[in-house]
Order: sequence, then C-alpha cells, then structure tokens
Amino acid sequence: MIKDILRLAAILLVICGIAAACVGTAYEQTQPLIDERKAAAVEAGYKQVLPTAGQLSDEAASGKHIVAVKRSQADGQTNGYIYTVAPDGYAGKITIMLGIEYPSARISGVKILQQNETPGLGAKCTEPAFIEQFTGKDLSQKLAVSKNAAQPQEVQAITASTITSKAVVTGINAARKHYQEHFGKPTGKGA
Repeated sequence: MIKDILRLAAILLVICGIAAACVGTAYEQTQPLIDERKAAAVEAGYKQVLPTAGQLSDEAASGKHIVAVKRSQADGQTNGYIYTVAPDGYAGKITIMLGIEYPSARISGVKILQQNETPGLGAKCTEPAFIEQFTGKDLSQKLAVSKNAAQPQEVQAITASTITSKAVVTGINAARKHYQEHFGKPTGKGA
C-alpha cells in the first residue's frame, strides 16, 4: 500500500515538473510579444488622447495618482501634455491616460488603459458615452461628478457606479493639479 502511494506521488511529481517547465517556456516565449503589444497600445493611446502630439519627452511625475507625464512638442513649441494616472476604483487601480492641450489647458482626450471594475457597472467607464464627456473640459476648475450634470465642470456619473466615476474624476483632477503647479496655471476660479 505504501509503495503504491509513493509510486503515485512520484508520478504526480514528474507530471507537475513537466507541466511547470511547459508553462515557464510558454511564458518566456510570449512575454516579449506581450510587451511589444502593450507598448504599441500605449503609443496609439498618445495619439488618441492628444491628436496633435509631436515629439514626446518625459517630465517629472510627482503627486498622488500620477504615474507618468509626457511633454509634446511640435515645431519646437510645447503643444500639450499627456498624463497617465492611476486612482483607486471599486475593484483596484484604474489606469487612465489623458491629453491636455497647451496653453489652453483643455482636455483633448481620455482613454482608460486598464481597469478591473464590475462588468456591466463600473466597467462602463471605458464606453464612449462616459469618456467623451471629458473632451474639451477646461481645467481652470476642478471637475466634479454629478447624477444630473448641468454645469460645465460636472461629469455625468455612470448609473449605479459612482465609485468608479469618482475615481476617474479624481485621477483627472490629480493631473489637473500637477499641470497647474508645473506647467502653467489656467485662469479662472477653483484652481
């Protein structure tokens, strides 16, 4: 009886070792392709959030939720900034990319790069109906979430998902604050 258990355990150990080696090999073979595709998606995101993006250079990223800041230059002049922010949503970090036109301090576009929000609820943060609300918003004042957005600085909340809506706005407001402190303060109140 003990011999049978040891024999079965040895067979199982060999099978697990082979399976682990196969998984490790598959990971090593596919990881460069995955990294390449992620980089290509980020590059495409730059043009999506700042259509006038020219040559990009890294800027100092500091502050809560700020992951990265890129300066865009066209014809030797700064024409915008691209922020990557990661505020806390309902189910973890929401990674957001947004473009800010310079010197107008208006949002030129927003893209959700990664989120783990509840399907059918918070995951609607990636839908155009929600994302397109941000385009053209003036960053001279903080943005706010509202159930019935009527003011220019208000954003319509996703129904039954105010935590996600507030998280996206929190990330954008973090970028707004960093932009004002480092690249120019837009005029207006609420700064």
